[in-house]
Amino acid sequence: MNSEEELLKKRFKELANKSYTRNIPVFTNFLGLLELSAFHESSRDFSHVPYELNGGTDFAERVVVQFGGFELPYPIACIHVKPVQKKFSDTLTHRDFLGALVNLGIKRELLGDIIIHDNEAFVFCIDSMADFIMEHLDRVKHTSVKCSLFDGTFDEIQIKTTNKELNVASLRLDAVVAEVCKLSRSQALALFREKKVFLSGRLMENNSYQLKPLDIVTVRGFGRFEFGDTVRETKKGRYFVTVKLYG
Repeated sequence: MNSEEELLKKRFKELANKSYTRNIPVFTNFLGLLELSAFHESSRDFSHVPYELNGGTDFAERVVVQFGGFELPYPIACIHVKPVQKKFSDTLTHRDFLGALVNLGIKRELLGDIIIHDNEAFVFCIDSMADFIMEHLDRVKHTSVKCSLFDGTFDEIQIKTTNKELNVASLRLDAVVAEVCKLSRSQALALFREKKVFLSGRLMENNSYQLKPLDIVTVRGFGRFEFGDTVRETKKGRYFVTVKLYG
Protein backbone atom coordinates (compact mmCIF):
# COMPACT_ATOMS: atom_id res chain seq x y z
CA MET A 1 0.00 0.00 0.00
CA ASN A 2 1.44 3.40 -0.96
CA SER A 3 1.39 6.47 1.30
CA GLU A 4 -1.32 8.19 -0.74
CA GLU A 5 -3.62 5.19 -0.35
CA GLU A 6 -2.87 5.02 3.38
CA LEU A 7 -3.81 8.68 3.80
CA LEU A 8 -7.02 8.15 1.82
CA LYS A 9 -8.08 5.21 3.98
CA LYS A 10 -7.24 7.19 7.11
CA ARG A 11 -9.42 10.04 5.81
CA PHE A 12 -12.39 7.71 5.26
CA LYS A 13 -12.07 6.46 8.81
CA GLU A 14 -11.94 10.03 10.16
CA LEU A 15 -15.07 11.04 8.24
CA ALA A 16 -16.93 7.94 9.41
CA ASN A 17 -15.99 8.57 13.03
CA LYS A 18 -16.99 12.22 12.74
CA SER A 19 -20.45 11.17 11.57
CA TYR A 20 -20.73 8.57 14.34
CA THR A 21 -19.57 10.72 17.26
CA ARG A 22 -21.54 13.82 16.26
CA ASN A 23 -24.56 11.95 14.84
CA ILE A 24 -24.51 14.01 11.65
CA PRO A 25 -24.33 13.15 7.95
CA VAL A 26 -20.85 13.52 6.46
CA PHE A 27 -20.23 13.46 2.72
CA THR A 28 -17.13 12.85 0.65
CA ASN A 29 -16.48 14.48 -2.70
CA PHE A 30 -16.80 12.29 -5.80
CA LEU A 31 -14.64 9.18 -5.65
CA GLY A 32 -13.00 7.73 -8.76
CA LEU A 33 -12.44 4.02 -9.28
CA LEU A 34 -9.16 3.73 -7.37
CA GLU A 35 -10.51 5.84 -4.52
CA LEU A 36 -13.72 3.81 -4.40
CA SER A 37 -11.72 0.59 -4.30
CA ALA A 38 -9.68 1.97 -1.39
CA PHE A 39 -12.94 2.89 0.35
CA HIS A 40 -14.27 -0.66 0.06
CA GLU A 41 -10.96 -2.07 1.31
CA SER A 42 -11.03 0.16 4.40
CA SER A 43 -14.75 -0.22 5.21
CA ARG A 44 -14.07 -2.89 7.82
CA ASP A 45 -12.36 -0.17 9.90
CA PHE A 46 -15.67 1.64 10.33
CA SER A 47 -18.14 -1.22 10.07
CA HIS A 48 -20.10 0.31 12.99
CA VAL A 49 -21.01 3.33 10.84
CA PRO A 50 -23.76 3.00 8.19
CA TYR A 51 -23.00 4.49 4.79
CA GLU A 52 -24.52 4.83 1.33
CA LEU A 53 -23.16 5.58 -2.13
CA ASN A 54 -24.76 7.84 -4.71
CA GLY A 55 -23.56 9.33 -7.97
CA GLY A 56 -26.82 10.72 -9.30
CA THR A 57 -27.81 7.69 -11.39
CA ASP A 58 -28.23 4.01 -10.57
CA PHE A 59 -25.17 3.05 -12.57
CA ALA A 60 -22.91 5.99 -11.76
CA GLU A 61 -19.20 5.24 -11.92
CA ARG A 62 -18.09 8.20 -9.80
CA VAL A 63 -19.94 8.35 -6.49
CA VAL A 64 -20.27 10.36 -3.28
CA VAL A 65 -20.28 8.50 0.05
CA GLN A 66 -22.59 9.58 2.83
CA PHE A 67 -21.59 8.38 6.30
CA GLY A 68 -24.41 8.10 8.80
CA GLY A 69 -27.17 6.56 6.70
CA PHE A 70 -29.43 9.61 7.01
CA GLU A 71 -32.30 9.97 4.54
CA LEU A 72 -31.18 13.33 3.17
CA PRO A 73 -30.59 14.68 -0.35
CA TYR A 74 -27.03 14.29 -1.56
CA PRO A 75 -25.07 17.47 -2.38
CA ILE A 76 -25.20 16.61 -6.08
CA ALA A 77 -26.42 18.85 -8.90
CA CYS A 78 -26.76 18.11 -12.59
CA ILE A 79 -25.92 20.70 -15.25
CA HIS A 80 -27.33 20.37 -18.76
CA VAL A 81 -24.77 21.61 -21.28
CA LYS A 82 -25.77 22.01 -24.93
CA PRO A 83 -24.46 23.81 -28.02
CA VAL A 84 -25.94 27.23 -28.74
CA GLN A 85 -26.24 26.31 -32.42
CA LYS A 86 -26.38 22.55 -32.63
CA LYS A 87 -26.13 22.17 -36.40
CA PHE A 88 -22.85 24.11 -36.48
CA SER A 89 -21.26 22.47 -33.43
CA ASP A 90 -18.26 20.18 -33.29
CA THR A 91 -18.76 16.54 -32.43
CA LEU A 92 -18.26 16.70 -28.68
CA THR A 93 -16.95 13.83 -26.56
CA HIS A 94 -16.68 13.10 -22.87
CA ARG A 95 -13.05 14.20 -23.01
CA ASP A 96 -14.02 17.53 -24.59
CA PHE A 97 -16.54 18.37 -21.87
CA LEU A 98 -14.23 17.22 -19.07
CA GLY A 99 -11.32 19.18 -20.52
CA ALA A 100 -13.38 22.36 -20.69
CA LEU A 101 -14.41 21.97 -17.05
CA VAL A 102 -10.89 21.22 -15.81
CA ASN A 103 -9.60 24.23 -17.76
CA LEU A 104 -11.89 26.37 -15.60
CA GLY A 105 -9.83 25.24 -12.60
CA ILE A 106 -12.42 22.79 -11.29
CA LYS A 107 -10.91 19.86 -9.41
CA ARG A 108 -11.85 16.41 -10.67
CA GLU A 109 -13.12 15.39 -7.22
CA LEU A 110 -15.90 17.99 -7.54
CA LEU A 111 -17.17 16.41 -10.76
CA GLY A 112 -19.09 13.18 -11.14
CA ASP A 113 -20.12 11.32 -14.27
CA ILE A 114 -20.55 13.18 -17.55
CA ILE A 115 -23.25 11.57 -19.65
CA ILE A 116 -23.25 12.41 -23.36
CA HIS A 117 -26.48 12.28 -25.33
CA ASP A 118 -26.96 13.66 -28.84
CA ASN A 119 -23.95 16.00 -28.57
CA GLU A 120 -25.20 17.40 -25.26
CA ALA A 121 -23.89 16.62 -21.78
CA PHE A 122 -25.37 16.07 -18.36
CA VAL A 123 -22.64 16.97 -15.90
CA PHE A 124 -22.96 15.79 -12.30
CA CYS A 125 -21.13 17.94 -9.78
CA ILE A 126 -21.00 18.88 -6.12
CA ASP A 127 -23.90 21.32 -5.80
CA SER A 128 -21.73 24.19 -4.54
CA MET A 129 -20.06 24.24 -8.00
CA ALA A 130 -23.27 24.48 -10.02
CA ASP A 131 -23.52 28.27 -10.21
CA PHE A 132 -19.82 28.61 -11.09
CA ILE A 133 -20.15 26.13 -13.95
CA MET A 134 -23.28 27.76 -15.33
CA GLU A 135 -21.66 31.19 -15.19
CA HIS A 136 -18.26 30.32 -16.68
CA LEU A 137 -18.67 27.34 -19.01
CA ASP A 138 -19.47 28.94 -22.36
CA ARG A 139 -17.27 26.99 -24.78
CA VAL A 140 -16.40 23.35 -25.32
CA LYS A 141 -13.74 22.73 -27.96
CA HIS A 142 -14.65 25.36 -30.60
CA THR A 143 -18.36 25.26 -29.85
CA SER A 144 -20.29 27.88 -27.89
CA VAL A 145 -22.48 26.22 -25.26
CA LYS A 146 -25.16 27.22 -22.79
CA CYS A 147 -25.69 25.71 -19.37
CA SER A 148 -28.77 25.25 -17.24
CA LEU A 149 -29.60 23.43 -14.05
CA PHE A 150 -31.31 20.18 -14.96
CA ASP A 151 -34.73 20.38 -13.33
CA GLY A 152 -35.96 16.89 -14.09
CA THR A 153 -35.32 13.75 -12.08
CA PHE A 154 -32.01 11.98 -12.41
CA ASP A 155 -33.92 8.85 -13.45
CA GLU A 156 -34.84 10.64 -16.68
CA ILE A 157 -31.19 10.72 -17.75
CA GLN A 158 -30.71 7.51 -19.65
CA ILE A 159 -27.28 5.96 -20.11
CA LYS A 160 -26.93 4.45 -23.57
CA THR A 161 -26.57 0.67 -23.46
CA THR A 162 -26.06 -2.00 -26.11
CA ASN A 163 -26.79 -5.69 -25.63
CA LYS A 164 -24.34 -8.03 -27.27
CA GLU A 165 -23.74 -11.78 -27.52
CA LEU A 166 -20.13 -12.93 -27.38
CA ASN A 167 -18.33 -16.21 -28.03
CA VAL A 168 -15.69 -16.58 -25.30
CA ALA A 169 -13.16 -19.24 -24.39
CA SER A 170 -14.32 -19.36 -20.76
CA LEU A 171 -16.27 -17.42 -18.14
CA ARG A 172 -13.02 -16.14 -16.61
CA LEU A 173 -12.82 -12.40 -16.21
CA ASP A 174 -9.70 -12.06 -18.37
CA ALA A 175 -11.30 -14.02 -21.22
CA VAL A 176 -14.43 -11.87 -21.26
CA VAL A 177 -12.46 -8.62 -20.90
CA ALA A 178 -10.31 -9.66 -23.88
CA GLU A 179 -13.40 -10.28 -26.02
CA VAL A 180 -15.28 -7.14 -24.96
CA CYS A 181 -12.23 -4.87 -25.41
CA LYS A 182 -11.12 -6.67 -28.61
CA LEU A 183 -7.72 -7.53 -27.15
CA SER A 184 -5.48 -10.56 -27.11
CA ARG A 185 -5.39 -12.60 -23.91
CA SER A 186 -1.89 -11.27 -23.12
CA GLN A 187 -3.05 -7.67 -23.64
CA ALA A 188 -6.01 -8.30 -21.32
CA LEU A 189 -3.69 -9.73 -18.66
CA ALA A 190 -1.58 -6.57 -18.88
CA LEU A 191 -4.65 -4.54 -17.86
CA PHE A 192 -4.83 -6.47 -14.59
CA ARG A 193 -1.14 -5.83 -13.89
CA GLU A 194 -1.70 -2.14 -14.61
CA LYS A 195 -4.62 -2.05 -12.13
CA LYS A 196 -7.16 -1.00 -14.72
CA VAL A 197 -9.86 -3.63 -14.12
CA PHE A 198 -12.58 -3.10 -11.51
CA LEU A 199 -15.47 -5.30 -10.46
CA SER A 200 -18.44 -3.51 -8.85
CA GLY A 201 -16.20 -0.65 -7.71
CA ARG A 202 -13.37 -2.83 -6.41
CA LEU A 203 -9.94 -3.21 -7.97
CA MET A 204 -9.76 -6.72 -9.43
CA GLU A 205 -6.36 -8.40 -9.64
CA ASN A 206 -7.73 -11.96 -9.81
CA ASN A 207 -7.94 -12.40 -13.57
CA SER A 208 -9.28 -15.97 -13.21
CA TYR A 209 -12.43 -14.84 -11.38
CA GLN A 210 -15.52 -16.58 -12.79
CA LEU A 211 -18.05 -13.97 -13.82
CA LYS A 212 -21.61 -14.15 -12.51
CA PRO A 213 -24.82 -12.58 -13.86
CA LEU A 214 -25.15 -8.85 -13.02
CA ASP A 215 -21.41 -8.42 -12.32
CA ILE A 216 -20.42 -4.92 -13.48
CA VAL A 217 -16.91 -4.63 -14.88
CA THR A 218 -15.09 -1.37 -15.61
CA VAL A 219 -11.89 -1.34 -17.64
CA ARG A 220 -10.17 2.04 -17.50
CA GLY A 221 -9.67 3.39 -20.99
CA PHE A 222 -12.16 0.95 -22.53
CA GLY A 223 -15.49 1.39 -20.78
CA ARG A 224 -17.87 -0.63 -18.69
CA PHE A 225 -20.10 -3.66 -19.15
CA GLU A 226 -22.54 -5.81 -17.20
CA PHE A 227 -22.19 -9.56 -17.52
CA GLY A 228 -25.46 -11.28 -18.37
CA ASP A 229 -26.32 -14.91 -18.92
CA THR A 230 -24.53 -17.91 -20.36
CA VAL A 231 -26.63 -18.74 -23.41
CA ARG A 232 -25.03 -22.07 -24.25
CA GLU A 233 -21.80 -24.04 -24.26
CA THR A 234 -20.38 -25.32 -27.54
CA LYS A 235 -19.10 -28.84 -28.18
CA LYS A 236 -15.56 -27.42 -28.12
CA GLY A 237 -16.03 -26.02 -24.61
CA ARG A 238 -16.52 -22.36 -25.55
CA TYR A 239 -19.41 -20.25 -24.31
CA PHE A 240 -21.93 -17.90 -25.84
CA VAL A 241 -22.68 -15.18 -23.27
CA THR A 242 -24.58 -11.90 -23.18
CA VAL A 243 -23.20 -8.59 -21.98
CA LYS A 244 -24.64 -5.09 -21.68
CA LEU A 245 -22.22 -2.42 -22.86
CA TYR A 246 -22.50 1.08 -21.34
CA GLY A 247 -21.86 4.19 -23.39
